[in-house]
Amino acid sequence: NERSVMSEQKMPAINQVALSGYLTEERKFRYTGHGGARLQARLLFSRPYRDDDGCWQEEISFFDFILVKKSAEYFAERLHKRIYVFVTGRLKSHVWKDEEGDTLLRVEVVRNPQILEETEEKMVSRIS
Repeated sequence: NERSVMSEQKMPAINQVALSGYLTEERKFRYTGHGGARLQARLLFSRPYRDDDGCWQEEISFFDFILVKKSAEYFAERLHKRIYVFVTGRLKSHVWKDEEGDTLLRVEVVRNPQILEETEEKMVSRIS
């Protein structure tokens, strides 16, 4: 029966994202209590679009990304505020309650970045 075969097939579990943008602050690098390296950085993603009136608008989003182990150590000296990076990885969410009992959610990208060797000043001067 074709219907029973279709119901037995499962969709693959895909968790993959790719983002590019500027680092908005200096990265945070530390060694964990277990001695493993951990690097956290925040990426600014800007998406231009036209609104209903045809005027250009800009949607800005911020995403944290996490590097661990050898990739954290490797990029610790290479990632700095205003560097343009391309990050691919998987999404990981954290849910917790704050002091007032409100539930908070943070979604991070976990994986390896590639540094695109262009600072914001270089890009602006090239476009101007």
